[in-house]
Amino acid sequence: MATLENQKVLRLSAKNKKTDEPKFITEDVVEVKRAKLIYYKWICRLMQLLATLSLITGVATTLVIMKLAPEILIDPQIFVHMSDSQSIVKREYVNRRMESREKMMVNFIKQYVELRNSYIQDEKEMINRWKWGGLVSYLSTYKVYKIFEEEYPKTQAELDAIKASRSVEILSVERTGGKNSNTWKVEFKTYDYTYIEHALGRKKSIEPIVKEKYWTANVRGYIDSTRRTSFRRLINPLGFVIYSYFQSEIEV
Repeated sequence: MATLENQKVLRLSAKNKKTDEPKFITEDVVEVKRAKLIYYKWICRLMQLLATLSLITGVATTLVIMKLAPEILIDPQIFVHMSDSQSIVKREYVNRRMESREKMMVNFIKQYVELRNSYIQDEKEMINRWKWGGLVSYLSTYKVYKIFEEEYPKTQAELDAIKASRSVEILSVERTGGKNSNTWKVEFKTYDYTYIEHALGRKKSIEPIVKEKYWTANVRGYIDSTRRTSFRRLINPLGFVIYSYFQSEIEV
């Protein structure tokens, strides 16, 4: 049978066929679902709160550890030979009241003079020694280092021009101004090592040259406990620092 345009076909269901009754959502079901929703929502909020508290506790603990870390000190020890036998020694803890403090001061002053005057043709090493943040600045007050910062480029340029390296030999260290004085007089000698190349056909010969200079330095050093940091505890266990430094060349 042909159907016309816009014609609707109606289908009649059987009269005797049973139909399912519609299912309605009761109030009890709604209340149960609402209670479950509230329960899970508060569980979620509780988990968020615990996670936030855990994060805050972790950050606070990290800050406390970072604050207390510099206070953790490992006291180094010094072994002093009491005789010619290496089996007889005296052990001392390195601190401000140690009996060998005078020897330690002399040793640090020697090392400071050597560190300040020795030079090698290694840019990275000299940055660690002479630049800001290096060992010279660490062992000096700000005023002393600023003077050194203006002086060392001239020395560096002079040695680089002839491709020379400089080593230091300490001749004498003595305290000036009395037993309780903090001023020391240091006499030392420097050796400037360089060379001259001679062309011999296709080969080259190298003639080493050593130039000696004599110096005297007046050094005023103190013990400052605030400089005893944990990360450089073994480098500077006493908190040694230079408050005044002046050196001059001696004409021979």
